[in-house]
Amino acid sequence: MRYNTIRFCAIIFFFASALPCFGQLTTSNDLGIVREIPIKSFIGKRFKAGVDIKNIPSDSISLAGFFFLQVGKGDYDFVPGTRQSKTATNKDSAWHHYEIAGTVASSAQKVWLYVNTRGNGDFYYDNFSFEVETAAGSWKKVVIPNADFEESPLPLKGFRGTETLKEKQGVKIELALDSDRNILHHLHINSRNAKIIYPYGRDKLKGKYINVAGSRIYCETYGSGEPLLLLHGNGGSISDFKSQIGEFTKHFQVIAVDTRAQGKSSGNRSESLSYDLFAEDMKTLLDSLHLKNVNILGWSDGGNTGLTLAIKNPDYVKRLVVMGANLNPEESSVSPTILKQTKSDLNKLKSKNNPEDKNTMLLLEMLLKEPQIDQKSLKNITAKTLVLASEKDIILEAHTRSIAEGIPGAKLQLLQGATHFAPKENPSAFNKIVLDFLMWK
Repeated sequence: MRYNTIRFCAIIFFFASALPCFGQLTTSNDLGIVREIPIKSFIGKRFKAGVDIKNIPSDSISLAGFFFLQVGKGDYDFVPGTRQSKTATNKDSAWHHYEIAGTVASSAQKVWLYVNTRGNGDFYYDNFSFEVETAAGSWKKVVIPNADFEESPLPLKGFRGTETLKEKQGVKIELALDSDRNILHHLHINSRNAKIIYPYGRDKLKGKYINVAGSRIYCETYGSGEPLLLLHGNGGSISDFKSQIGEFTKHFQVIAVDTRAQGKSSGNRSESLSYDLFAEDMKTLLDSLHLKNVNILGWSDGGNTGLTLAIKNPDYVKRLVVMGANLNPEESSVSPTILKQTKSDLNKLKSKNNPEDKNTMLLLEMLLKEPQIDQKSLKNITAKTLVLASEKDIILEAHTRSIAEGIPGAKLQLLQGATHFAPKENPSAFNKIVLDFLMWK
Protein backbone atom coordinates (compact mmCIF):
# COMPACT_ATOMS: atom_id res chain seq x y z
CA MET A 1 0.00 0.00 0.00
CA ARG A 2 1.38 3.34 -1.01
CA TYR A 3 -0.56 6.22 0.51
CA ASN A 4 -0.76 8.25 -2.66
CA THR A 5 -4.25 9.74 -2.58
CA ILE A 6 -5.49 13.22 -3.40
CA ARG A 7 -2.97 15.11 -1.35
CA PHE A 8 0.02 12.85 -2.05
CA CYS A 9 -0.29 12.38 -5.80
CA ALA A 10 2.30 15.08 -6.52
CA ILE A 11 4.54 14.43 -3.52
CA ILE A 12 8.21 15.38 -3.78
CA PHE A 13 8.09 16.68 -7.36
CA PHE A 14 7.59 20.37 -6.86
CA PHE A 15 11.09 21.00 -5.54
CA ALA A 16 12.68 18.70 -8.11
CA SER A 17 13.99 19.51 -11.54
CA ALA A 18 10.81 18.87 -13.52
CA LEU A 19 8.99 22.18 -13.62
CA PRO A 20 5.21 22.38 -13.54
CA CYS A 21 4.60 25.20 -16.00
CA PHE A 22 6.79 24.14 -18.93
CA GLY A 23 5.34 20.81 -20.00
CA GLN A 24 7.36 17.64 -20.33
CA LEU A 25 10.69 18.89 -21.69
CA THR A 26 13.31 19.31 -18.96
CA THR A 27 17.01 20.15 -18.82
CA SER A 28 19.80 19.61 -16.33
CA ASN A 29 19.60 23.24 -15.16
CA ASP A 30 15.85 23.53 -14.64
CA LEU A 31 15.04 25.51 -11.52
CA GLY A 32 12.02 25.74 -9.27
CA ILE A 33 12.30 27.79 -6.06
CA VAL A 34 9.41 29.03 -3.96
CA ARG A 35 8.15 32.03 -2.03
CA GLU A 36 5.53 31.04 0.54
CA ILE A 37 2.74 33.44 1.57
CA PRO A 38 0.26 32.75 4.43
CA ILE A 39 -3.35 33.25 3.24
CA LYS A 40 -5.50 31.52 5.88
CA SER A 41 -7.12 34.82 6.89
CA PHE A 42 -8.18 35.56 3.30
CA ILE A 43 -10.35 32.51 2.59
CA GLY A 44 -13.04 33.26 0.02
CA LYS A 45 -11.47 36.54 -1.10
CA ARG A 46 -10.33 37.36 -4.60
CA PHE A 47 -6.60 37.75 -5.08
CA LYS A 48 -3.98 38.92 -7.57
CA ALA A 49 -0.44 37.52 -7.56
CA GLY A 50 2.27 39.00 -9.74
CA VAL A 51 5.95 39.34 -10.56
CA ASP A 52 8.15 41.27 -13.00
CA ILE A 53 10.26 39.13 -15.34
CA LYS A 54 12.88 39.86 -17.98
CA ASN A 55 13.54 36.78 -20.10
CA ILE A 56 16.65 36.49 -22.30
CA PRO A 57 16.89 32.83 -23.36
CA SER A 58 19.90 31.49 -25.26
CA ASP A 59 17.86 29.19 -27.50
CA SER A 60 14.33 28.26 -28.52
CA ILE A 61 13.72 25.72 -25.73
CA SER A 62 14.82 27.91 -22.82
CA LEU A 63 12.14 29.71 -20.80
CA ALA A 64 11.37 31.70 -17.69
CA GLY A 65 8.07 31.99 -15.91
CA PHE A 66 6.26 31.69 -12.63
CA PHE A 67 3.85 29.18 -11.16
CA PHE A 68 1.18 29.52 -8.49
CA LEU A 69 -0.32 26.88 -6.16
CA GLN A 70 -2.60 27.02 -3.12
CA VAL A 71 -1.63 24.64 -0.30
CA GLY A 72 -3.41 23.43 2.83
CA LYS A 73 -2.01 22.80 6.30
CA GLY A 74 0.63 20.28 5.26
CA ASP A 75 3.26 20.84 2.61
CA TYR A 76 1.67 18.24 0.35
CA ASP A 77 -1.94 19.27 0.88
CA PHE A 78 -2.18 20.72 -2.61
CA VAL A 79 -5.58 22.29 -3.22
CA PRO A 80 -7.11 20.82 -6.40
CA GLY A 81 -7.82 23.24 -9.23
CA THR A 82 -5.57 26.05 -7.95
CA ARG A 83 -2.52 25.57 -10.15
CA GLN A 84 -1.84 28.46 -12.49
CA SER A 85 1.23 29.53 -14.44
CA LYS A 86 2.61 32.21 -16.72
CA THR A 87 5.49 31.89 -19.18
CA ALA A 88 7.49 35.05 -19.89
CA THR A 89 7.72 36.39 -23.42
CA ASN A 90 10.97 35.95 -25.33
CA LYS A 91 10.11 38.48 -28.03
CA ASP A 92 12.21 41.23 -26.48
CA SER A 93 14.72 41.84 -23.69
CA ALA A 94 12.46 44.12 -21.67
CA TRP A 95 10.82 43.80 -18.29
CA HIS A 96 7.18 42.69 -18.27
CA HIS A 97 4.68 42.28 -15.44
CA TYR A 98 2.83 38.95 -15.19
CA GLU A 99 -0.24 38.39 -13.05
CA ILE A 100 -2.43 35.51 -11.89
CA ALA A 101 -5.87 35.99 -10.34
CA GLY A 102 -8.38 33.82 -8.54
CA THR A 103 -10.16 33.15 -5.25
CA VAL A 104 -8.56 31.83 -2.06
CA ALA A 105 -9.89 28.28 -1.54
CA SER A 106 -11.63 27.31 1.70
CA SER A 107 -8.96 24.72 2.54
CA ALA A 108 -5.95 26.90 1.64
CA GLN A 109 -3.57 28.14 4.30
CA LYS A 110 -0.69 29.33 2.12
CA VAL A 111 0.27 29.92 -1.47
CA TRP A 112 3.48 28.99 -3.21
CA LEU A 113 4.85 31.36 -5.85
CA TYR A 114 7.47 29.58 -7.92
CA VAL A 115 10.39 31.04 -9.84
CA ASN A 116 10.68 28.63 -12.78
CA THR A 117 13.45 28.61 -15.39
CA ARG A 118 14.39 26.06 -18.03
CA GLY A 119 17.55 25.70 -20.07
CA ASN A 120 20.16 28.36 -20.85
CA GLY A 121 19.98 32.12 -20.65
CA ASP A 122 19.74 35.11 -18.36
CA PHE A 123 16.52 35.30 -16.39
CA TYR A 124 15.56 38.23 -14.16
CA TYR A 125 12.85 38.52 -11.46
CA ASP A 126 11.66 41.42 -9.32
CA ASN A 127 8.73 42.78 -7.30
CA PHE A 128 6.75 39.76 -6.17
CA SER A 129 3.27 40.84 -5.11
CA PHE A 130 0.09 39.41 -3.62
CA GLU A 131 -3.09 41.43 -3.16
CA VAL A 132 -6.53 40.53 -1.81
CA GLU A 133 -9.83 42.30 -2.41
CA THR A 134 -11.11 43.52 0.96
CA ALA A 135 -14.18 45.25 -0.51
CA ALA A 136 -15.58 45.71 -3.98
CA GLY A 137 -12.79 47.30 -5.99
CA SER A 138 -10.60 47.81 -2.92
CA TRP A 139 -7.34 45.84 -2.82
CA LYS A 140 -4.91 45.29 0.03
CA LYS A 141 -1.26 44.39 -0.48
CA VAL A 142 0.00 41.43 1.56
CA VAL A 143 3.51 41.98 2.84
CA ILE A 144 6.09 39.64 1.27
CA PRO A 145 9.48 40.10 2.97
CA ASN A 146 12.22 41.10 0.53
CA ALA A 147 9.80 40.93 -2.39
CA ASP A 148 11.78 43.64 -4.20
CA PHE A 149 15.24 42.23 -3.25
CA GLU A 150 16.22 45.45 -1.47
CA GLU A 151 16.12 44.16 2.13
CA SER A 152 18.92 41.58 2.12
CA PRO A 153 22.29 41.01 0.44
CA LEU A 154 21.35 37.33 0.14
CA PRO A 155 19.65 36.79 -3.24
CA LEU A 156 17.66 33.75 -2.09
CA LYS A 157 16.57 35.10 1.27
CA GLY A 158 13.04 33.83 1.94
CA PHE A 159 12.99 31.16 -0.79
CA ARG A 160 12.30 27.45 -0.31
CA GLY A 161 13.58 24.63 -2.50
CA THR A 162 17.06 26.11 -2.85
CA GLU A 163 18.68 22.75 -2.03
CA THR A 164 18.18 21.75 -5.67
CA LEU A 165 20.86 24.28 -6.65
CA LYS A 166 23.57 22.01 -5.25
CA GLU A 167 23.10 19.72 -8.25
CA LYS A 168 23.13 22.51 -10.85
CA GLN A 169 26.73 23.50 -11.51
CA GLY A 170 25.76 25.56 -14.55
CA VAL A 171 23.43 27.88 -12.62
CA LYS A 172 24.56 31.07 -10.88
CA ILE A 173 22.22 33.30 -8.89
CA GLU A 174 23.02 36.84 -7.77
CA LEU A 175 21.55 40.21 -6.94
CA ALA A 176 21.98 42.60 -9.83
CA LEU A 177 21.34 46.25 -10.60
CA ASP A 178 19.49 47.44 -13.67
CA SER A 179 19.49 50.97 -15.04
CA ASP A 180 16.07 50.22 -16.53
CA ARG A 181 14.74 49.86 -12.99
CA ASN A 182 16.23 52.99 -11.41
CA ILE A 183 19.37 51.16 -10.26
CA LEU A 184 17.36 48.89 -7.98
CA HIS A 185 18.22 45.29 -7.14
CA HIS A 186 16.60 42.28 -8.74
CA LEU A 187 17.24 38.53 -8.90
CA HIS A 188 19.48 37.42 -11.77
CA ILE A 189 19.63 33.74 -12.75
CA ASN A 190 22.40 32.87 -15.20
CA SER A 191 22.25 29.38 -16.69
CA ARG A 192 24.82 27.79 -18.98
CA ASN A 193 25.65 24.33 -20.37
CA ALA A 194 22.19 22.89 -19.71
CA LYS A 195 21.47 19.56 -21.37
CA ILE A 196 18.09 18.16 -22.37
CA ILE A 197 16.95 15.36 -20.06
CA TYR A 198 14.51 12.70 -21.12
CA PRO A 199 12.82 11.97 -17.79
CA TYR A 200 12.29 8.40 -16.68
CA GLY A 201 8.71 7.55 -17.48
CA ARG A 202 8.67 9.86 -20.51
CA ASP A 203 11.69 8.65 -22.49
CA LYS A 204 10.50 8.19 -26.06
CA LEU A 205 13.74 6.43 -27.00
CA LYS A 206 13.45 3.78 -24.28
CA GLY A 207 9.70 3.37 -23.92
CA LYS A 208 7.11 1.20 -25.59
CA TYR A 209 3.60 -0.15 -25.08
CA ILE A 210 2.61 -3.79 -24.74
CA ASN A 211 -1.00 -4.91 -25.18
CA VAL A 212 -2.11 -6.87 -22.13
CA ALA A 213 -5.67 -8.13 -21.55
CA GLY A 214 -7.44 -5.10 -22.94
CA SER A 215 -4.94 -2.55 -21.64
CA ARG A 216 -1.81 -0.92 -23.00
CA ILE A 217 1.00 -1.33 -20.47
CA TYR A 218 3.86 1.14 -20.81
CA CYS A 219 7.43 0.19 -19.95
CA GLU A 220 10.96 1.53 -20.44
CA THR A 221 14.10 -0.60 -20.70
CA TYR A 222 17.61 0.51 -19.80
CA GLY A 223 21.02 -1.18 -19.68
CA SER A 224 22.02 -4.79 -20.13
CA GLY A 225 22.58 -7.89 -18.04
CA GLU A 226 20.17 -9.83 -15.85
CA PRO A 227 16.64 -8.37 -16.04
CA LEU A 228 15.40 -6.32 -13.08
CA LEU A 229 11.70 -5.45 -13.07
CA LEU A 230 10.72 -2.29 -11.14
CA LEU A 231 7.16 -2.02 -9.80
CA HIS A 232 5.96 1.29 -8.32
CA GLY A 233 3.32 2.04 -5.69
CA ASN A 234 -0.35 2.98 -5.83
CA GLY A 235 -1.02 6.04 -7.98
CA GLY A 236 2.64 6.21 -8.98
CA SER A 237 4.64 5.69 -12.13
CA ILE A 238 8.07 4.82 -13.51
CA SER A 239 9.34 8.25 -12.47
CA ASP A 240 9.07 7.23 -8.81
CA PHE A 241 12.25 5.22 -9.42
CA LYS A 242 14.17 8.14 -10.93
CA SER A 243 16.77 7.89 -8.14
CA GLN A 244 17.22 4.15 -8.71
CA ILE A 245 17.15 3.52 -12.47
CA GLY A 246 20.49 5.15 -13.29
CA GLU A 247 22.32 3.28 -10.56
CA PHE A 248 20.67 -0.07 -11.23
CA THR A 249 21.33 0.22 -14.97
CA LYS A 250 25.06 -0.08 -14.25
CA HIS A 251 24.49 -3.71 -13.24
CA PHE A 252 21.17 -4.88 -14.72
CA GLN A 253 18.82 -4.63 -17.65
CA VAL A 254 16.22 -2.47 -15.93
CA ILE A 255 12.59 -2.86 -17.01
CA ALA A 256 10.49 -0.12 -15.41
CA VAL A 257 6.72 -0.41 -15.76
CA ASP A 258 3.70 1.84 -15.34
CA THR A 259 1.17 -0.47 -13.73
CA ARG A 260 -2.32 -0.77 -15.24
CA ALA A 261 -4.40 2.45 -14.93
CA GLN A 262 -1.37 4.39 -13.69
CA GLY A 263 1.27 6.52 -15.34
CA LYS A 264 1.01 6.12 -19.11
CA SER A 265 -0.66 2.70 -18.92
CA SER A 266 -4.36 2.44 -19.64
CA GLY A 267 -7.04 0.61 -17.72
CA ASN A 268 -10.68 -0.33 -18.01
CA ARG A 269 -12.56 2.18 -15.88
CA SER A 270 -15.54 -0.14 -15.58
CA GLU A 271 -13.63 -2.94 -13.85
CA SER A 272 -12.09 -3.17 -10.41
CA LEU A 273 -8.35 -3.42 -9.87
CA SER A 274 -6.48 -6.10 -7.96
CA TYR A 275 -2.96 -7.34 -7.35
CA ASP A 276 -3.88 -10.63 -8.99
CA LEU A 277 -4.67 -8.63 -12.13
CA PHE A 278 -1.44 -6.63 -11.85
CA ALA A 279 0.59 -9.82 -11.37
CA GLU A 280 -1.04 -11.41 -14.41
CA ASP A 281 -0.21 -8.25 -16.37
CA MET A 282 3.44 -8.60 -15.39
CA LYS A 283 3.52 -12.26 -16.37
CA THR A 284 2.11 -11.40 -19.79
CA LEU A 285 4.57 -8.53 -20.15
CA LEU A 286 7.51 -10.79 -19.30
CA ASP A 287 6.22 -13.41 -21.74
CA SER A 288 6.10 -10.78 -24.48
CA LEU A 289 9.72 -9.89 -23.69
CA HIS A 290 10.63 -13.62 -23.64
CA LEU A 291 11.84 -13.36 -20.06
CA LYS A 292 11.61 -15.64 -17.04
CA ASN A 293 13.53 -15.97 -13.81
CA VAL A 294 13.84 -12.18 -13.41
CA ASN A 295 14.80 -10.04 -10.44
CA ILE A 296 12.02 -7.84 -9.06
CA LEU A 297 12.00 -4.74 -6.88
CA GLY A 298 8.50 -3.81 -5.76
CA TRP A 299 7.84 -0.71 -3.68
CA SER A 300 4.60 -0.61 -1.67
CA ASP A 301 1.80 -1.75 -4.00
CA GLY A 302 4.56 -2.91 -6.34
CA GLY A 303 5.76 -5.14 -3.51
CA ASN A 304 2.28 -6.63 -3.22
CA THR A 305 2.32 -7.35 -6.95
CA GLY A 306 5.79 -8.86 -6.67
CA LEU A 307 4.70 -11.16 -3.84
CA THR A 308 1.62 -12.23 -5.79
CA LEU A 309 3.63 -13.01 -8.93
CA ALA A 310 6.24 -14.94 -6.94
CA ILE A 311 3.53 -17.00 -5.21
CA LYS A 312 1.57 -17.85 -8.35
CA ASN A 313 4.46 -18.12 -10.81
CA PRO A 314 7.59 -18.92 -8.82
CA ASP A 315 9.57 -19.81 -11.96
CA TYR A 316 9.29 -16.17 -13.11
CA VAL A 317 11.12 -14.70 -10.13
CA LYS A 318 14.80 -15.23 -9.34
CA ARG A 319 15.26 -12.66 -6.58
CA LEU A 320 12.62 -10.50 -4.99
CA VAL A 321 12.95 -7.27 -3.00
CA VAL A 322 9.78 -5.82 -1.49
CA MET A 323 9.68 -2.43 0.23
CA GLY A 324 6.67 -1.53 2.41
CA ALA A 325 4.46 -4.39 1.19
CA ASN A 326 1.42 -5.82 2.98
CA LEU A 327 -0.70 -8.98 2.83
CA ASN A 328 -4.04 -7.36 3.71
CA PRO A 329 -5.57 -3.93 4.42
CA GLU A 330 -6.42 -4.59 8.06
CA GLU A 331 -5.60 -2.28 10.99
CA SER A 332 -3.25 -4.96 12.30
CA SER A 333 -1.19 -4.52 9.13
CA VAL A 334 -1.53 -0.90 8.04
CA SER A 335 -1.61 2.34 10.03
CA PRO A 336 -5.26 2.92 11.06
CA THR A 337 -4.77 6.64 10.41
CA ILE A 338 -3.87 5.95 6.80
CA LEU A 339 -6.86 3.65 6.32
CA LYS A 340 -9.18 6.28 7.78
CA GLN A 341 -7.75 9.01 5.54
CA THR A 342 -8.02 6.79 2.48
CA LYS A 343 -11.72 6.16 3.20
CA SER A 344 -12.27 9.89 3.66
CA ASP A 345 -10.55 10.77 0.39
CA LEU A 346 -12.50 8.10 -1.48
CA ASN A 347 -15.80 9.41 -0.12
CA LYS A 348 -14.90 12.95 -1.19
CA LEU A 349 -14.25 11.79 -4.73
CA LYS A 350 -17.45 9.76 -4.83
CA SER A 351 -19.47 12.78 -3.72
CA LYS A 352 -18.02 14.85 -6.57
CA ASN A 353 -18.75 12.07 -9.08
CA ASN A 354 -16.25 13.45 -11.60
CA PRO A 355 -15.58 10.97 -14.45
CA GLU A 356 -11.94 12.11 -14.53
CA ASP A 357 -11.48 10.76 -10.99
CA LYS A 358 -12.62 7.23 -11.87
CA ASN A 359 -9.12 5.73 -12.00
CA THR A 360 -8.19 7.35 -8.69
CA MET A 361 -11.35 5.96 -7.09
CA LEU A 362 -10.57 2.46 -8.38
CA LEU A 363 -7.07 2.70 -6.92
CA LEU A 364 -8.35 3.91 -3.55
CA GLU A 365 -11.00 1.19 -3.45
CA MET A 366 -8.27 -1.35 -4.10
CA LEU A 367 -6.25 -0.01 -1.16
CA LEU A 368 -9.21 -0.64 1.14
CA LYS A 369 -10.02 -4.13 -0.18
CA GLU A 370 -6.66 -5.50 -1.24
CA PRO A 371 -4.43 -7.37 -1.06
CA GLN A 372 -5.82 -10.64 0.22
CA ILE A 373 -2.66 -12.74 0.33
CA ASP A 374 -2.89 -15.84 2.51
CA GLN A 375 0.03 -15.92 4.94
CA LYS A 376 0.39 -19.66 4.27
CA SER A 377 0.83 -19.07 0.53
CA LEU A 378 4.13 -17.27 1.15
CA LYS A 379 5.78 -20.68 1.49
CA ASN A 380 5.30 -21.12 -2.28
CA ILE A 381 7.87 -18.41 -2.97
CA THR A 382 11.13 -19.98 -4.14
CA ALA A 383 12.94 -16.74 -5.00
CA LYS A 384 15.63 -15.42 -2.72
CA THR A 385 13.77 -12.62 -0.98
CA LEU A 386 14.62 -9.43 0.90
CA VAL A 387 11.78 -7.85 2.88
CA LEU A 388 12.27 -4.14 3.57
CA ALA A 389 10.27 -1.60 5.54
CA SER A 390 11.08 1.57 7.44
CA GLU A 391 11.11 2.48 11.10
CA LYS A 392 8.33 5.03 10.44
CA ASP A 393 6.53 3.04 7.77
CA ILE A 394 2.76 3.03 7.33
CA ILE A 395 3.04 -0.76 7.28
CA LEU A 396 3.24 -1.94 10.88
CA GLU A 397 6.51 -3.58 11.90
CA ALA A 398 4.92 -6.76 13.25
CA HIS A 399 3.19 -7.28 9.92
CA THR A 400 6.42 -6.78 7.97
CA ARG A 401 8.15 -9.32 10.20
CA SER A 402 5.35 -11.81 9.58
CA ILE A 403 5.89 -11.50 5.82
CA ALA A 404 9.60 -12.25 6.16
CA GLU A 405 8.90 -15.16 8.50
CA GLY A 406 6.47 -16.70 6.02
CA ILE A 407 8.89 -16.77 3.06
CA PRO A 408 11.44 -19.60 3.14
CA GLY A 409 14.92 -18.19 3.73
CA ALA A 410 13.84 -14.55 3.44
CA LYS A 411 15.97 -11.77 4.85
CA LEU A 412 14.47 -8.84 6.76
CA GLN A 413 15.86 -5.33 7.09
CA LEU A 414 14.21 -2.33 8.76
CA LEU A 415 15.46 1.09 7.63
CA GLN A 416 16.13 3.25 10.66
CA GLY A 417 14.78 6.80 10.68
CA ALA A 418 13.07 6.39 7.31
CA THR A 419 9.42 6.39 6.23
CA HIS A 420 7.41 4.61 3.55
CA PHE A 421 9.21 6.85 1.04
CA ALA A 422 12.75 5.68 1.85
CA PRO A 423 13.69 5.16 -1.84
CA LYS A 424 13.29 8.91 -2.33
CA GLU A 425 14.39 10.10 1.12
CA ASN A 426 17.78 8.38 1.07
CA PRO A 427 18.29 6.84 -2.38
CA SER A 428 22.02 6.15 -1.97
CA ALA A 429 21.47 4.05 1.17
CA PHE A 430 18.39 2.34 -0.28
CA ASN A 431 20.11 1.55 -3.58
CA LYS A 432 23.12 0.03 -1.81
CA ILE A 433 20.91 -2.28 0.26
CA VAL A 434 19.04 -3.47 -2.83
CA LEU A 435 22.15 -3.93 -4.99
CA ASP A 436 24.06 -5.72 -2.24
CA PHE A 437 21.23 -8.24 -2.03
CA LEU A 438 20.65 -8.66 -5.76
CA MET A 439 24.36 -9.07 -6.50
CA TRP A 440 25.13 -11.27 -3.50
CA LYS A 441 26.33 -14.70 -4.61
